Amino acid sequence: MDFIADFSTIKNAYIEVKAFLEEETWDHVTDLSTQIENDLGCAGDDTYELLVKFTDRYNLNSDNFDFNVHFLSEGELFDAFTLLYYILIPPIWLIKVISSGKINLLPPNRYRNRETLDLTFGDMVVWYLAKEFKLRSNIHIQLPPLTRKQKWPLTI
Repeated sequence: MDFIADFSTIKNAYIEVKAFLEEETWDHVTDLSTQIENDLGCAGDDTYELLVKFTDRYNLNSDNFDFNVHFLSEGELFDAFTLLYYILIPPIWLIKVISSGKINLLPPNRYRNRETLDLTFGDMVVWYLAKEFKLRSNIHIQLPPLTRKQKWPLTI
């Protein structure tokens, strides 16, 4: 699907969604491929609340979004192994925070009951722009064509 947006709209969406995610997760969004669960550590009910806030704040349609495809529910997150994981992770996470992410001892993948797609910062920017849920991989954002008076590079 094609979506046409001017550069300033895309830039504002990027800045707005990045600020929202960093404020809500207390972590840094590094690029469009930053994952909500795996990179920002938001899982279960926290992810659900994050997405409800996101859709409410920006008046977005979430009819096409299936939480269970992208994330584990709160009940799927906790078993004996996961409990041990969360007991050991806070000191390791603190090292990451204190070092501003330069030292990351967190394991790349947590114990998973089933595979999920997660959701990226880029997916959320597209959702923000399109006003309805679409995966970034399924949409093509285009800049509007230049008029005769405009030339590249445009001054912004």
